[in-house]
Amino acid sequence: CSSVACKAAGSSAAYGDSSSDGSSGGSSSIGGITAAANFISGLQETGKDLQDLLLRFLSLWRKFLPMLSLFFCLSFINTILDSLKDTLVITARGGGAFVIPYLTVYAVLPVSVLFLVLFSAASHKMSRSALFTTIIVVFMAFFGGFALFLYPNADVLHPHALADSLQQTLPQGLAGAVGMFRNWTFTLFFCMSELWGDVCMGLLFWGLANEITSLSDAATLYPLFGLGANLAQAIAGVVLKATTAVGAHEFGRALQLSMAAVIGIAGFAVFLQQHITTKAELAAGAHQLVYDTASSAASSSNSVIAAASPAAAKPPKPKQEKPQPNVMDSFRILANSLEIRCLAVMSLAQGLCNSLMEFAWKCHMRILYPSPADFTAFLGDVATWSGVVTGSLMLLSPLLFERWGWQGVANATPNILLYGGSIFFLSCIAYQYLFGAAVAAGGAAAAGAVSLSLLKVLVGFGALLYVFGKGAKFSLFKPAEEMVYITLDEEARTRGKAAIDVVGAQTGKSGGSLLQQALLLASAGSITGIMPAMFGVFFLMLRGWRSAVHSLSQVRHYSYDSPMSSTEDNSNLFDPAAAAAFDNVAAVGGKTVSSSSSKNDSNGAASSSSSATSSSVVAVSHGAAAQFAATSAADAAAS
Repeated sequence: CSSVACKAAGSSAAYGDSSSDGSSGGSSSIGGITAAANFISGLQETGKDLQDLLLRFLSLWRKFLPMLSLFFCLSFINTILDSLKDTLVITARGGGAFVIPYLTVYAVLPVSVLFLVLFSAASHKMSRSALFTTIIVVFMAFFGGFALFLYPNADVLHPHALADSLQQTLPQGLAGAVGMFRNWTFTLFFCMSELWGDVCMGLLFWGLANEITSLSDAATLYPLFGLGANLAQAIAGVVLKATTAVGAHEFGRALQLSMAAVIGIAGFAVFLQQHITTKAELAAGAHQLVYDTASSAASSSNSVIAAASPAAAKPPKPKQEKPQPNVMDSFRILANSLEIRCLAVMSLAQGLCNSLMEFAWKCHMRILYPSPADFTAFLGDVATWSGVVTGSLMLLSPLLFERWGWQGVANATPNILLYGGSIFFLSCIAYQYLFGAAVAAGGAAAAGAVSLSLLKVLVGFGALLYVFGKGAKFSLFKPAEEMVYITLDEEARTRGKAAIDVVGAQTGKSGGSLLQQALLLASAGSITGIMPAMFGVFFLMLRGWRSAVHSLSQVRHYSYDSPMSSTEDNSNLFDPAAAAAFDNVAAVGGKTVSSSSSKNDSNGAASSSSSATSSSVVAVSHGAAAQFAATSAADAAAS
């Protein structure tokens, strides 16, 4: 009996173990099947979304291609000018990266104010198309004159003798101001190049895009415009490197070739703008004809609508004008908004930190590439990779928003600058203390092979930081910033955004320039002496940037598919009478909803009146939607 019991127990134990193993294996198989099913379902949903996006894109192709071509041309020119302006002022006689802080404050800012005054005056007398053409032609004339006259005669036009005298008299920390005065033709080129990006790309193009693009189409087209700009940047970098391959002693020839390309592409941009404007005017005329026809039909059916629903026949109440606050009231309202304060800190920190990082990077780039041709060729490579990285991040941005959330995406740019910038600044400080004196005396080659190798690594890491910082800014930080504006009221979206985009960013850049000027004066122009102080300000501003992002994330949950319109009542955009006319026309075809008045009961009259009122309300709603579809471009431009 004992042996039988032992065998039974052993059999039972063995059976239990096998059952346990089978149960475990079955559960893992079920989990694997579930994961595979979820993965396949996700792929199907992604494929459906891509299909819907492709169909919508194909329907907008005729509008998209001319606008993309125009933005491509303007961005291509901007990349060429952006690289050449830095090359001219940094590699010129008496020039250097220390000239840029003085140019930003004492040249670019006054010229920008002057342009704003002239633009405001001209906009009241000229159409948008004529203003676009005039501004582009002015730029073309200047860059053509610079390539053919100013640059070839720069040595004669620049007051080198007077500048040398001033350099001996003034403190060494004012060498940047002297360099700006010495190379005054390069200063003009720097100012016009800076204006091109702000005016032609920021003001003219997006003004045209907002005028002819409806709000619903903008969600599809605007991100693709950014991809076109990054493609132009990458191609322009290749062109820059090709034009400077003629040799270090033929930089003047390379500059003339680049300016010829700029002028030719600018002329093509004027042609594209005229073509786009003409098509938009024809489309607007067709929409206006549809609206006038609907309004005429509505006037003939007012009596019918009034009989069905007296309330629907009443004209809409005029919207009462609210008293406009003065400037101080507006700033007081904006200052009370946590979102506006955080956005202002983010904008200020972004401008200041980029200014400090680029100053340190270009100081060492000037040591490694003293020749204008080599300097421009390196900037061409940087521009190419900036376009590639930024475009790739734009494609990945929806996925990153989904995985990281708003806070993670908004923190991407300051995190890149904080961690990468800390390593970069500490490396710059170490290099300056180890080799700064030898490099200042005889150049990078005279300081030894170790110094030259370390300098190449330092400049290369700075370029990498610049490329990824810029890519994260335009593909991640800017969309995250715009999501915050969507949730604000009208006052904050208009005046607050204008103050932050114009004043905040420029204050950051100007603040960084003024800080660099003060440090250069205090250190007698020594780069070694100012690096630790610049790093301290850089680090503190980035911490403030991250704190502002954290504060915003605690206020509201921002998502990538936030509504792209205001929450205010938009009923005043539609004419109820014209809206009802659309459904009255449809009623002729027998498409109206039958009322319940056909019932023969004791309450027939009341039932008929109620049903007629409901039908009128439905007609107004459906007609308003049709009217909005017919005049969406005009509504977007007006708003």
